[in-house]
Amino acid sequence: MTEKAYFLSDIHLRFQVDDVERERRRELFKLLDQIKEEGATLFIVGDWFDFYFEYGSVVTQSYFDVYSKMHELAEAGINIHYFAGNHDYWLGDFMKHAVGVKTYLHDQIIEFGGKRIYFHHGDGLDATDVGYQRLKAVIRHPFFIWFFKWLVHPNIGHWLARKASRHSRKTYSGETPEYLLNEIRKNYALAEDKFAEGVDYMITGHIHFPKLKMFGKNCFLTIGDFIKYFSYGYFDGLNLSLKQWPVKQLEQRELP
Repeated sequence: MTEKAYFLSDIHLRFQVDDVERERRRELFKLLDQIKEEGATLFIVGDWFDFYFEYGSVVTQSYFDVYSKMHELAEAGINIHYFAGNHDYWLGDFMKHAVGVKTYLHDQIIEFGGKRIYFHHGDGLDATDVGYQRLKAVIRHPFFIWFFKWLVHPNIGHWLARKASRHSRKTYSGETPEYLLNEIRKNYALAEDKFAEGVDYMITGHIHFPKLKMFGKNCFLTIGDFIKYFSYGYFDGLNLSLKQWPVKQLEQRELP
């Protein structure tokens, strides 16, 4: 049986569910229904949520429909692999055990469909960005996670997250395609190193700009987002391609 897969990143599901967010979720759920019908595997390459943090028994109410949809797919036998991004690094037991998603907190190589695929959300790959490297070390430190979970009330935590997420989204939102493409090119050297080690595909997100580039028989993919491009990667059992989900009621940019 041919193994097929979909690759999504940077959906940034929001706390505040307005008309635009509701429409985005309707389109996302249609895509998830297609994955279910096809019996494909879903790989989430970070920032599925605009912010995600598990407070034990406390569950974010505005994400209830998303949890339910993901659980529906898992119950139908769809394998969901979730690689943490910079907005949703703090994946825990609820996502794994209650929803049924396999989670990864760090970059990973996975064998799928006869291919070796290297996954990395894409944040922190620029070694010259010392400020972000330091911030990343702090927010992923076990003490920070413990402090946030036990000493910061969920309402305060969500308020802080909304402010931080708005600031973080501005990183690439106003940049030109030329700038974003240059940011992606900074990852090509790492991709070539991974290909030399026997990896077939390298798949990232984070930059919110869709780009697929071939290196001989190897393939590098930056997925884009489900905000402006509504783009995703697709593996048909033989080849990896970059596609767009055709939304109806939302503004959509064409693939570059």
